Parts: sequence; structure tokens; C-alpha cells
Amino acid sequence: MSEQAVDTVALRAMADALTELTTYAGMLRDGASSFAHMLPAEWQGPAMTQFLATFQTWSVSAEGLRAQTESLQQLAAAVVTAYEGASEQLDTTWSQVASGLQA
Repeated sequence: MSEQAVDTVALRAMADALTELTTYAGMLRDGASSFAHMLPAEWQGPAMTQFLATFQTWSVSAEGLRAQTESLQQLAAAVVTAYEGASEQLDTTWSQVASGLQA
């Protein structure tokens, strides 16, 4: 059934995009954590404290985004698997019905 094949391709593309987004969010998190610690030692005081707090917030937010996209990706992968399985089962059932009608 070609309609189901198109749906499966679209679902798989969505799952792949979520995988890429999860990776990107992880890189954002890692970048925020590492960049803040690469600053010169001369940077001190309230501005530096605020700057580090901002990077900490960025890192926490990026981790939240990564965790959410990972959860969505896992759900999308489960949907793809279920949809493909249901589509294959329907194809098998329709083939059996068609064979029974021809007999």
C-alpha cells in the first residue's frame, strides 16, 4: 500500500530529525559548560558571576531540550515501528482475503 509507505517515510524522517536535534541540543549543553570555564582568570566580580550564571542557565536549558527531544525521538521511533508493523500486518491480511476470494 503506497499511502502507508509514504507515511512511513515521513515518520522515519521525523524520527531522524529528532535524533539530529537531540545531538545538537547535547552539543549546546556541552558548549555552554566548557566555554564558561575557558574564560581568563582576570574576569572576576559581579559581572563574571552573572556571566557564569547565564551560562549555567543555558546549560540547564539545553539539557532540558536534549532530554525532551530524546524522549520525543524515542516516541517517534516507537510510532514508526508500530506503524510499519501494522502496515505489514494489513498487507498480509488483505493478501489472504484476496486469495480467499479468488479460490
